[in-house]
Order: sequence, then structure tokens, then C-alpha cells
Amino acid sequence: MVALLLLLLLQLLLPAPVRSHLEFLCKWNVVLNNYETLSENTDKFYNQDPDSTVEYFFSKLEDSPLNNKEVYHGFPYFMKINFTCPDLRKDIKRDRLGPPKHSTPEALIRSGYLKGLIPFVLVTFQSPVNFRKWRTERLQIQMLGAPFQTLYQCHRQAYATCFLNWYTPMPMKNGSLVMEVEVSSNNQGELIKTAKFWININGFLKKEKDKLLFTLGTEVPKLIHRDFIDTPSRPLWATMDQAPVLILGGIPNNKKILLSDSGFKDFSLVEVNIDSCWLGTLQCPQKTFTASIFDTISTESTLFIRQNQLIYYFTGNYSHIRPKASQNWVRVLYNRCIKRLCPVELPGNGSEYILALAGGNEEGIFFFGTITDATVSFQQLPVSNSICEMFQVSECLLHWVIYNTEDYTFLLLLEFSYAGKKTFMLFEYIVVQGYPVDSLRLLYDIPSFIPKCEGSTFVMLLGMEKYTKQPLVPKGLFYNPFSHMLLIWGNAILQSYDKKNFIYLADFPYNISVKYVASNYKGEVVCVTENEEIWLVIEGSFKVHCLYPSLGWKIVFTLSQMQGSEMFSENETSISIFYDSMGLNQLVYLVYEDGKGRLLKRFLPVNEILVSQMITQNKPQISADMSQDYLSFIDACPFQLLQLYDLPQPQRFTRQERYYAEPPLVSSPSGFHTKVSLAIYQGLVYHLLSLHAMYNKPYADPVHDPTWRWWKDKKQHKAFYFYKASNFQSMYGLHIKMDGYEKVYNLSPEHNLPQHIFLDKGNNYSFSIYLVAQKSSMQSPYLTKRRSLRLAVVLAHPWCVSAKINEEDFINRNAILFKVVIKDKHLCFNQSISGHNLKKTSILIKSSLQVIGSAGKCFLRTRNGHVMQGNEFIPMFIGCPPGKRLAFDITTTLNHNKMVNKRYLDCVNKDPEMPCFLYSDPFFPFFLVQDMVTGESGSFNGSYILKVIGGGTSKDNIVDYSEADIFRYNSPNDTTESNIWTVKDNSTDAEAFSILRYNSPGIVWLCLKNSPCHDIIPESIYSPDFFFKIMVSNRGVDTSTYCDYQLIFILHIHGLPLSSGRALFFLQRSVVVCLILLSGYLLVCFIWLPVKNACLKLRMKFTDLLTQESYYSYTMSGTTLPSMISSKISTTDKISIRKSGSKKMF
Repeated sequence: MVALLLLLLLQLLLPAPVRSHLEFLCKWNVVLNNYETLSENTDKFYNQDPDSTVEYFFSKLEDSPLNNKEVYHGFPYFMKINFTCPDLRKDIKRDRLGPPKHSTPEALIRSGYLKGLIPFVLVTFQSPVNFRKWRTERLQIQMLGAPFQTLYQCHRQAYATCFLNWYTPMPMKNGSLVMEVEVSSNNQGELIKTAKFWININGFLKKEKDKLLFTLGTEVPKLIHRDFIDTPSRPLWATMDQAPVLILGGIPNNKKILLSDSGFKDFSLVEVNIDSCWLGTLQCPQKTFTASIFDTISTESTLFIRQNQLIYYFTGNYSHIRPKASQNWVRVLYNRCIKRLCPVELPGNGSEYILALAGGNEEGIFFFGTITDATVSFQQLPVSNSICEMFQVSECLLHWVIYNTEDYTFLLLLEFSYAGKKTFMLFEYIVVQGYPVDSLRLLYDIPSFIPKCEGSTFVMLLGMEKYTKQPLVPKGLFYNPFSHMLLIWGNAILQSYDKKNFIYLADFPYNISVKYVASNYKGEVVCVTENEEIWLVIEGSFKVHCLYPSLGWKIVFTLSQMQGSEMFSENETSISIFYDSMGLNQLVYLVYEDGKGRLLKRFLPVNEILVSQMITQNKPQISADMSQDYLSFIDACPFQLLQLYDLPQPQRFTRQERYYAEPPLVSSPSGFHTKVSLAIYQGLVYHLLSLHAMYNKPYADPVHDPTWRWWKDKKQHKAFYFYKASNFQSMYGLHIKMDGYEKVYNLSPEHNLPQHIFLDKGNNYSFSIYLVAQKSSMQSPYLTKRRSLRLAVVLAHPWCVSAKINEEDFINRNAILFKVVIKDKHLCFNQSISGHNLKKTSILIKSSLQVIGSAGKCFLRTRNGHVMQGNEFIPMFIGCPPGKRLAFDITTTLNHNKMVNKRYLDCVNKDPEMPCFLYSDPFFPFFLVQDMVTGESGSFNGSYILKVIGGGTSKDNIVDYSEADIFRYNSPNDTTESNIWTVKDNSTDAEAFSILRYNSPGIVWLCLKNSPCHDIIPESIYSPDFFFKIMVSNRGVDTSTYCDYQLIFILHIHGLPLSSGRALFFLQRSVVVCLILLSGYLLVCFIWLPVKNACLKLRMKFTDLLTQESYYSYTMSGTTLPSMISSKISTTDKISIRKSGSKKMF
């Protein structure tokens, strides 16, 4: 109590201005707004269709780096961002009848804006569950807030900047329904704590007559006390980090559920419209009947509820599964007696799962539900007889089932009664695919009584320990696949890491019983008891910490009351305890002194509670030094300082892709944006994410970056665009910075270890830990316990991952530097597509002093509160990490083919996106391994198999080949003369396909007579072309990586030869035509001159006849003068006249 009084007095003595500098008092607020109603109200995220109104503004942009031919769209919502701060002037005289009123004074927001405050908004998209339909990736986008003022509300204000808020687009990504929004400041202006929000798509809303309604029930407008006061808390079950909408039942005698699409930051009370209530039968007896909804489970797209023995589900209206959306609650497992639902919180194999336990006459049967893309199916297990029928006992009860998504097995907690004696056993149930008989194996026979601890914090259950007379009654199971930790919980907590050898955690009292557990799967498990106590289990420690009720809780509660926090009240009821990405949270119903109630979600400060608890348990000692007495406290932490060094860049191991976008610059003197500039901002962010989604081309770009094509033709005019904007000559007064929309590849490491690590084959993760040991005494500060200070790395799968620790002593600093290297052993994974079916494992880094661990004993004070140190749990994923792909290196392929073949002949009609290759030249393909996260792009040097899986004479008529055809066209062992291609030094594997390497001698095109590219009829005077659909895969032939690279691309080959028969046919026709032409030429050359002379002679004779005829006619009928003239013409002159006439004719 002395320590508690000292803490309270210290808090009271500190004035409000001093306390305000010790911690962040202001907080961010984020709501959604529609473009048409900016700053007017708060919207729900139900509309999932892109907005096309922004296209009008983009079409008007001139002299900008954008391509006007591209179509721009926008997202349907904006994020409105502001902050609130408590009124410190009322810190002493606070109204005790209710919570303190946090205001959003416009003057405070204006002050922050004028000081340079800019919010940074980081949106993280959760990858969809079904990795077969959607690309597995961990995507983020960071945006800057654009200041915008609501002018229509300023007519009564004296300020020019009233109702100021910051706005950013609310982006969406195909398939992703869950978005985590993190808002932080640029460290200017007010000190505001970084805040996280869940902004998820709600597919259970519809709009009718301009009003939003729930599709699964009717919203209850007001909360009443009787629905929450003194009601027992219940678990919040959902697929971890994948469920956009969370639901919680347990409302007494009502078909009501709490529903939230923001992680219960806000919520709605909905009365579900289910069709019936089953009262029970003789085959399914029921002790009591109630209308309450008992078990609720949320998945990515579907909600499940249980009312009595009835199971219902409802599928949301999401854009990618709209045909499967429900109109009403669907009842499943008809005529089945379901007594309980068990969650499967981690997805696996691209699906989500749920377990339904049967009761009554069907005891010992459970139903395994699978949800894949909103398609729900249930399978009865065991298929034939129940498990209880296998044992000849008087009573058999199946209490709990856990599904392990790693090895596809089930853990069963069964209770048997033998002659009035109850026994609990742990079984493993294995479904053997393809066999009618499944496997049931006993793992552990749970002791019937509580072991005696005899003063220790744990007892190893080896069969030789002593037991009390208190019965041990298990109720459920918890399993962490990352660490293999299994908990059997009830009125005792048993812990195991191999499912066979268990440890009894003796700090948990046996006179209370756990009713449900919650975990973050990162080393912490919270147990909630029947009397609402909260107990914490930290992996790596055998001690169980009581969080509530405890003296540490009382200190935190008292200090919060002194600060006037609205998060705590003397009269409160715990509704649920659950984890999210922010930590441990509690949904609690508060009743203030004025009688008003409020349901809210509050963060449970676990570290602050443990620190306060540790201070109260640490008794002060009076020590003497230099004839003076002083108080000293024994520090339970084994080290004085812990620091991390040599941390690698995080993106390579966290696989987090990040884009950066900032709003366009505006020429307004005040810097405020308009609705037009916000629409442009919306369209730019949409286009940036569209480029990311479309950057999956098989042909690699010369520059490995999705944004390269966006600006590649406009970068050279960058100065011109800035000149136009700086002289107020740009359209809408905007300037779009091309450098403001980019992909970030060089994130700096933070001062802590990553939340998770991905390791490919043979990869290693290394870092250093610097520990300064505690001093032994004030008289001899250098006589320390440094030699006893140790660092341990606990591996969940030591046969998969190795750890190496090297230590370096710094005696003069009383410190040790530990260098840790975590490395994959090449043993525990085969091959898979990027991000698919990764193996879960973990490492636990513990610092200790001899046998004294640091879990729950070492804390670091930061502005954001206390942080636990010395016990780091890091989940790891082994396999092909997300963000890696194989691409066709067209640039290197062209250059190498030109160099080897001494020529390159492209098609007549050139396509810059798909260059042609000549059939007669050997083909040398090259490929790139591109890392979408780090931006690295290097040559693929492994082995691979190349297959032609389709083809056609044009890109429009490409036909996919069957498996038999693929073998005939690609296998060198084919005997049907169907090969399309071959290599010179061929090597085959068991599948009889050619194995190629990066330095292969090249591909020679064959197109044998039974292949599809044989005997192609040309459509023009040019040689025929053919388009090959080629698949490249390294599966089963490449041992350098866990990645199963699969690349499918189109290869254009021109200059294909004709078949011998068709060539001979064309040759014959050509010869005939040539002979005809030659004959004609010869005829002209040899026959034309005689014919010409004959014609000339005939002409001359005809002319002579005409001349003589004319002469006689003129002589007989003419005068004497013409006759005299005619008679004087000689015979020689007549011949010359005839020749001149004949020349004129020809």
C-alpha cells in the first residue's frame, strides 16, 4: 500500500501542464464521408463500386503529366480526419456526474494546421483468405491529409478557416474487405498519439429510400440497461484479422446481436430475423429454452449464430461474391442436435473453418464446416459411428474440438464415466483421405485431481507427483500452431509443447474455472473465468498473472479516475475480452453516477497493470552508504538496458509492399483544397493502385516498377509543368508531382523486432542485442552479475530452423552484445506458389539471469506507455514468401539472340509489347525473378521445365492443349512425330520433359508433321506466323528456392516453313505459272517480227490499191490540171509516201 500511496501522491503533485508533456493527450478521429456530402455526416462503408464522376475533371486537365486518353475512376469514400484534446483548464474542477467532454474546437485545429501539422495515413489491406483466387500480398499505401474547409458553415463565423478537416481517399483493393488505418502526425504542432482504426466493408447493409438498413435483421435504436448489466461476458470469435464484420450475442432472452464493422469502435444492436425456435426433443433434450443467441462466429464473408440447437448463417453482399449473398438467414444441419460451436480462428489452405459439436443421441459426432468464397459446406465426422460408440462406457461427452490447419488433424477433449468415476482424455483424430476408416489416437490421459504445487509456480506431470483431493475438470482446449503450445483449461491450466508432456501452472487457483480464452497468437493468452477474473499466460514463462482483480488493476483504475477518463466507472459490466492488432481489448458497459449507460471498447493496459503489480510486490529496503540511509528497490528485471542493433531492412522479411501518395499542390494562398482537387487526389490514388493490380505482365518491363509506365513519357517535361503551376496557369490551379506517387522500397528498420518474419530456402535473419546487466551494489558497481546474464532462443521447430548466438563482452560497460542468426535448414518445406500454404513456426527470444526469466518483469517506458522487454515472440513463415514472381526477360532475350544468331529479323507488322523471333534461328529464353516488395530483379539461374500448352495462328484464336497433347508436343520421348521444339543436349527427368537452365544451348523449333504448327497456310505473301502459349515452371526440378514459379506467356514466331507436300504443290504451281509467262515471252520475241512484217506488207498492198483507185478516179472525172499533176508523180515518190504513212500507223 505504501507504493500505491506514493504513486497517487506523485500523480496529484504533478500539475496538468507537466502531465501533458509526459504522455499524448490528444487523439485522432477518423470517419467516412461521401464525396457529395463532405463534412456533413458520417457514412458507412457499404458501397463497393468505383466512382466515375472524377473522370470529368481529369478530361479537362491540360498541360499536366497525365495521359488524357486514360480513364480515371475514384473510390466511393473519403476519410475525414481531425483530432480532439481534453480541456486542461477543467482538469481540476471536473464534472463527476459523467465523462469529461472532449471537444473539437476549431481554433485548436486551426492552430495545429498553422503550425504545420499534417496527418500521415497508412492503410494496410488484409490479404483475402482464398489465395487461389486472389494474389497473396501484404499491401500498404501511405497518404498525406489534404486540408479542406467547409465554407457553407462559415457565414456566421469570424474566421476564414472554420470547420477545418483533413481528407484522404479511402482506398479499396480487390478481394480485401478488412483495412487497418493508422494515423500519425509529422511531429509538428500538437502532440497526438498514433492511432489505429479498423475501417471495413460492411456487406450486411442495403440502401432503401435514402436510408441504410441491415439485411440480416432490424436495428434496435437504443440500448437498455437490462440487456447488459450483470450479464456474463462471452467470447468474441472470428477468423483472425479477416472478418470485416464482428458479431456478439448473449443478450438475455432476446434474438439480438451486437454488430460492428470497425472492431467495436462503434456498433449497432440488431434483432435478427431468424425463422423459428426449437424447443427440444427426446433425441435432443434441452434443459432450458431461451431466445438468446449463444455462439457467434464471424468469417470473411459469412456470419454464424447458434440459438438453442439451431445453426444459421448469413452471407454478406460483397462485390466478388454477389451471386452468393443471402437474403435471409439460412438454417443448416437440419434435424441435428447441435450443442456448441467451436471456432477455428486461423484460416488454412485458402478456406475458413468452423466446428459444430452434436449432443443428445448424437453425442460424439462433430461437423466440420468449410467456407470457401462464401460457399458453406459441412462434413460429418466420424462418417459412420460416433466416437462415443467406440468406447463401452456409461457416459461419454465431447467437450471441445480444435482443428489444426497445419497437419489437418483434430484435437478432441472427451469425458468418460466408468462406474461413476469421471475421466478426461485428449485424443487426436486424423481424417485419412481416400480411406473409409479414420484414425483416433490417445494423446494424454488427464489427471483426475489437481496436483500439489508445494510452493512452486509449476509442476511437471510425470506420474510421480502428488495430488490434492480437488477434482480437475477441463472444459476446453487452446492450441497455437506457431509455437505448438497446447493449453487444457478449466479449473486448472495444463501446458504442453508436444501434446504428450504437460506442465501444471500452479499460480492459477483451482477454486475458479475458465469459461473462455483469447489469444493474439504472438505469445499471449488471456483466460476469463466464470466470475469474470482475467488471467494472463505469457509463453516462455510458467507464471500466470492475474490482471483483474489485482492491485495493479486498482492502481490503473484509480489513476484513470483521477484523470477523469471516460473509459472507467465504478459500476461496469464486462461484455467480452478479445485481441486485435492494437492489443488486448475489453468491451464493457459503463453506468455513470447520473444513471446513464454506455457501451464502449477500451484498451486493457496489460503492461501498465503488470508494472504496477510488480511495484506493489517489490518491498523497499533500507541501505546504508557513506553513513547515510536511503531506500532501495530490488529490480526484478535481470538487465538494466536492452537495445537492438544491426537490424536489416524490414521489407525483405516482413514482405510489406508500400506505396506513397500525396495530394496535388494547390495554388490557393491558404493552401486549402477544393472538391475538385480532392476528386483529382481520389483518381490519382485509384490509378496508382490500379497500376499495382495490373503489374502482373509476363513480359518484364525495362524498369521494375509499376509506376514506370505512368510517367515514362512525361518525366522530361517535369520543369515545364512546374513552371505552368507556379505561374498560376495550370487547370484548376493544381500541380501534380510525379515524384509524389511512387512505390517505396527502402523502409528503414524500426527500433524493435518485426511482428513476423518470412524465410525462403536457406535465408537467414540476423540482428544484435545489447544487454547491460544490473549492478550488484552501490559500493561496488563493477562487481556485477554480467557473467550470469544469458540470452536464449527457443525454436518451435528446431528441425526446420537453426539459431546461432555469438556473444561479445564489454567489461568496461558491464554489458554483453549478443549476435543472433536465425537460418532456415532446407528441410521442412517442398515448393509452393508465392504466399501459398506457408509453414507456421516461431522463435522466442528470452533474456534471463541464471534461472530467473524476464517475462513480465522488464518494461520500457515510452510515450505510448510501457513496453515489455526481454521476452520477444516472433511468428515465422517458412516457404515461398509473398511478392515473388517469374517474368520473361524480353530485353536480355533479344540482346542475346542478336549476339548469338548475328541477326534479328522482326515481323513486318511490329509490336513493341511482343517482339517476334525467327523460326530458323535458335531461341535462347531468359527469365527474371522479380521481388515486388524490395524492387529487386535478378536473373533466374535455376532449372526449369518449358512446355507449349497452347497456340494459334493469331492471338485471338489461341487454343489450350490437353494434357495428352502437351506431352506429345513437348516430350522428347514422344514417338508420334508431334514435337514442337527440342534442345541440343537434352536431359529428361521422371516426367520425361526437358529440363532447361539459364545457360541452356537454346531451343530449336521443329513443328513436326503431327504438331499444330506444322503446315500453316500463309494468309499473305509473307511466311506464316504462329503464337505459342508457353508455360515455364521450376516445380520439382529446382532446389534453390521454395518458390514454385509458374509463368505463362505468349511467344510470337514468324517465318514458319511449309510442309514438303504443300511446298511441292506451291512449287508446281509456281513452275506452271513461270512456264506460261516464259512461253508468252518467247512467243512475243520470235513471232512478233514476222507478223509485224506481214502486216506491213498487207498494209502496203492495201494502200497501193487505194492509191491506184484514187488516181483513176481523179483522171476520169477531174480537170486537166490535177491530171497533169498526178501524171508527174513518179513511182519512187509513191513508195516513199507509202512508207511515211506506214510509220504514222505504228
